[in-house]
Amino acid sequence: MSSPSGTPRAVARSRRYLDIRPGEVWCVLHGDLPGVVMRGEIDLATEPQLDNAYGELVQLAPADVILDLAEVTFIGGVGLRLIVRLAARLSSTGHKLIIESPSRPAQRLLELTGFA
Repeated sequence: MSSPSGTPRAVARSRRYLDIRPGEVWCVLHGDLPGVVMRGEIDLATEPQLDNAYGELVQLAPADVILDLAEVTFIGGVGLRLIVRLAARLSSTGHKLIIESPSRPAQRLLELTGFA
């Protein structure tokens, strides 16, 4: 059976999976504010990167933190754990986690967990 474009469905489905990128997590500066960028699939494979990002952020002076989720294609429990840990830590210092431009998968997780 073909898709609307005439491409067999099996081929169309397999092409979609070729667009999946391994997850990447890194810290950046957004002007004067620290930030974390997540891109691709955020799952168990990215746990060390998430832990490193958290470790870098807790060494900085307390400030709001910008979380960029614009290019996230999947976010699992380990990504949520970083969000919860950061939000709790920042809240205790009177600062907040600012979530910018979440992708659809990220927005869905944020809605389901009450972070949206």
